[in-house]
Amino acid sequence: MSTTATPEAPAEAPKGPVIEILPLGQNLGRVALTLTGQEAIVRFQQELNAHGQQFGRLRQLQQRAQTALTTPEKDALGKVLETEVKDFTEKDAIFARRYFSLPVIADRQTALVNTKIRLHAVVNEEEAAKARAAKDFKEEDLVVRGERRLLRVADLLSLDAIVMFERFAKELQARRDAFVQLRSLHERAGTEEEKTKLKELLDQAAQALDKGNQEMAQSVGYSITHNYEVEVLEAKFVILLNQEEVNAVMGAVQQQAGQQAAKVAEAPKAEAAKPEKKAEKKN
Repeated sequence: MSTTATPEAPAEAPKGPVIEILPLGQNLGRVALTLTGQEAIVRFQQELNAHGQQFGRLRQLQQRAQTALTTPEKDALGKVLETEVKDFTEKDAIFARRYFSLPVIADRQTALVNTKIRLHAVVNEEEAAKARAAKDFKEEDLVVRGERRLLRVADLLSLDAIVMFERFAKELQARRDAFVQLRSLHERAGTEEEKTKLKELLDQAAQALDKGNQEMAQSVGYSITHNYEVEVLEAKFVILLNQEEVNAVMGAVQQQAGQQAAKVAEAPKAEAAKPEKKAEKKN
C-alpha cells in the first residue's frame, strides 16, 4: 500500500500590530485611528475637542501650581489639581477605550485625513427627474435633506483619488476666476485695440475652462455649474512622524526591498541547483 507524504504547513509569519503609514504632502503620518461614517467622525471631533480643552485647562492649572509663590496658594491649587487630575484620568480612560489616551498625542502634530468621500451635486426638481429616468438610477443615489435634493455623482475611495480631485477642482476654480476677471476687463476696455487683445485672451480662457469642466464631468461628474456637498465616508486620524521616525520607516522599507531583491536573485540559482529527474523505465 502506497502512502502519500503530506507537505509541511508553512510557518506562520510572526504576528504583531500592523502600522499604517499615509503620505501627506512632504510628511508621513502614522494612522492612530480609522473612523467610518460621517456621524462617527463628527462625534469623534466633538469628543476630542472637549477632552482636549479639559487637558489644556489641567496643564494650565499644573503650571500655576508650580509657580505659586505662597504656601496657602500652593495648598489651595494642590487640592484643586488633585480633583482635576482624578476627573481627567477617569475621562481619559473612557476616551482611550473608544479611541486612544490623549496625553500620548498631546505634544504631537496630528491631522484628521479624509480617505473616502462621496460627492453630491445639489440639483433642482427637473434635474432630479432626469436622473430618475436614467437606466442605471438607484433610489439611494438621490437624497432629500430639507428643501435640498442631493444627487450622488461619485465615490472617491482612496486618499490618492481625493488629493487628485481636490487638485483638479482647485485648478478648475482658478480657470473660472481667470475667465471672470478677463470678462470684466473686456467689458471695461476703453479702446477697440484693447478690446480685441482681451477678446483673444478671453476666448482662450473660455476654451481652457470648458475643456477642464468637461474632463471633470466625465471623470467624477463634477461641474462648476453646480454646487456640491461632500459626505465623508471614512477618515483617518494620523500622527505626523518626526525626522527620526521617518528615517526608521525609510530604513525598514529599504531593508524589505533589499530582502525581496535578494530572494528574486536567489530563485534562479535554487532552480538550477535542483537535481534532474530521471525518466522512469517502462516494463
